[in-house]
Amino acid sequence: MAKMSAGDLKALLSAERYDALSAMAASKLSDERASALNYYMGNMSKDMPAPDGRSKAVSSDVADTIEGLMPPLMEIFAAGEEVVQFAPVGPEDVAAAEQETDYVNHVFMQQNPGFLVLYSFMKDALLSKVGVVKVWWERRDEVARETYLDQPDDAFALIVSQPDVQIVEHSEREIPLPHAEEPRDSAASRSMARGDARPSFETRPAGAPQDEGTAVSRPKLHDLTIEIRRTRECARVEGVTPEEFGISRGARSIKDTDYCFHDVFRTESQLIAQGYDREQVKKLPSYTLAHTIEEQARDTVNESTLRQGDDGLNASSRLIRITEHYVRMDYEGNDEAALYRCTTAGEEGELLLRDGEADVVREDVIPFAAMTPVIVTHRFFGRSIADLVMDIQRIKTALLRALLDNAYLANNPRTEVPESHATETTLDDLLVSRPGGIVRTKTPGGLGVIEHPDIGNHVFPLLQYQDATREWRTGVSRQGQGVDPNALQNQVATIANQMFNASQAKVKLIARIFAETGIRDLFSLLHMTIRKNGSQAQTVRLRNQWVTVDPRDWRARNDMTINVGLGTGSKAEQLAQLQLIIGAQKEAIAAGLVSAKNLFHSAKELVKLAGHKNVDAFFTPPGAPADSNDPAAAPIQPPPDAKHAEIAAKAQTEQAKISADAAHQKMKLDAQLAFEREKFALEKELKLLDLQIARERHQQDMQRSAIKTIADAANAAAPAQ
Repeated sequence: MAKMSAGDLKALLSAERYDALSAMAASKLSDERASALNYYMGNMSKDMPAPDGRSKAVSSDVADTIEGLMPPLMEIFAAGEEVVQFAPVGPEDVAAAEQETDYVNHVFMQQNPGFLVLYSFMKDALLSKVGVVKVWWERRDEVARETYLDQPDDAFALIVSQPDVQIVEHSEREIPLPHAEEPRDSAASRSMARGDARPSFETRPAGAPQDEGTAVSRPKLHDLTIEIRRTRECARVEGVTPEEFGISRGARSIKDTDYCFHDVFRTESQLIAQGYDREQVKKLPSYTLAHTIEEQARDTVNESTLRQGDDGLNASSRLIRITEHYVRMDYEGNDEAALYRCTTAGEEGELLLRDGEADVVREDVIPFAAMTPVIVTHRFFGRSIADLVMDIQRIKTALLRALLDNAYLANNPRTEVPESHATETTLDDLLVSRPGGIVRTKTPGGLGVIEHPDIGNHVFPLLQYQDATREWRTGVSRQGQGVDPNALQNQVATIANQMFNASQAKVKLIARIFAETGIRDLFSLLHMTIRKNGSQAQTVRLRNQWVTVDPRDWRARNDMTINVGLGTGSKAEQLAQLQLIIGAQKEAIAAGLVSAKNLFHSAKELVKLAGHKNVDAFFTPPGAPADSNDPAAAPIQPPPDAKHAEIAAKAQTEQAKISADAAHQKMKLDAQLAFEREKFALEKELKLLDLQIARERHQQDMQRSAIKTIADAANAAAPAQ
């Protein structure tokens, strides 16, 4: 069977993109995410328009909840030097796994804006149902322009002899020397005047005998401007805007999907530099209008609502929207479906050409990682935190506006004006409300202020109830979050007696979901991309040492365990724990259960917790050669046998003190935990009592009003009888 034609491929991509979720602005997904963005921005005009003259206050529950979740989540994943850690498969793989862990984290945090990538990854998931990150290998040409003035001949020759150097501008002038003959108009001087990159020189010492037809070249000073062109290669990680990514409707995960797309915005010059057909790129339409309701909702100052610019004045910087399609199809016509990346541009989905051929490239994996905070089983899109809070924000906004309107009426009440007591100026005076204002009437005491009932006693318990509901749903409490990053590890958490309540459990669950889905997939893709495309060894500084890393020697890590969530947590608690371990190691030395390597590892962790990165400045690794030229580097000799008993006693005393401190800390934490539990139960009971009292008070007010109404009716009917 023949290869798929360009027309059939274009029709296939167009149909897949149209059917994919997030491809149409009118889809339910786009509408819900746009509403979440509007609520986050405090814009509720669509769902709750405010009438003129009434309160326009908006409750900020969506923004408060998401911003309350971000600090503990970022602390879990980005507080330490290592975001992830690759665990070795076997004992022979320990050193390689450590090096790959260091290098991959170095690439993510140093060569890429790792902190900001994680921030946008998590925030998109919390706000827009799903967060997406793209990983790819980038090759780009960098041009650096440098200018040198007054360079002598030898320096000039050294500069232009460097690789990848091109002379842009060059001028020279001779320096007159005594006892030197004038240089002849040689081919070499003419070559330099033209600015050739490799000029030749004819030089001889002053006063030396001159051969026939040979002249002495005077020394020259050169002014030149050069361009240095280098090709940079590195793995890139970038957060994807949710509305610019779409996936097949039947997809359960990115790995299993047959189609997804990514809208990318590039300038005309960038597309031409990437090798796309120049004439085709110049004919592509510019991207000027925001084409989705999500993009419009994301704008804070209408920065992308309308992009107006004269493409004729600066056509190279005009923005063009292209689409990268990742589709599994039988492109070769051999009845075997494979993954391909196809690039189109414009609303018509025109296939871009590169080197005269359509840009259709065979791929191994889809280079995206995605995660959602609240998983809907067997579905790609879950629920966002905004979905859990938007109804609460609507209710609180309605209550808040009612409370403020009530306060406005209390400050500016309506007035009853009998016609018999009003003059021509009475209404005009009443319409001008100011302190100390004068109202003119016919008869004193004829005006009556209509009192409005205070609804604060009824509204405030309802607001507190909504706040409590939000806390139970999302885990964001007013007391703040205290999440232990080590709870994400496979091993048992080392910090004991931490307060585990319902709100913290929800935050931990979200963090665990992020760790097992998006973060794991992200670093698996990053590791695979570096291993596949790294073409040469690199020397980088890892753990304060310069090491050579060659990704070509790496193993495929598909079956490797990735431990995620290596945040520092509470340093005070980790220091107390480490001191207990060091104390136990001191006691185990006599039994031969602790080696010098074990002690050095504890010392290294102690230095790290103290905030120092260079461990070698404080402790010498066991077996490391000492510097013979540095007397201070000589190892300290162990104390004589006579002092062993004293040292052992001192160590035992310190161990007892550490144990006592740990016991005291445990009692303190237990007491605090019990106190917080009692406090929470008491506050809950008080809130319920306040609500019950408010209800009873309201019922009593209604009964009094009914009794008063009946009594007034009876009094009015008595004279008639």
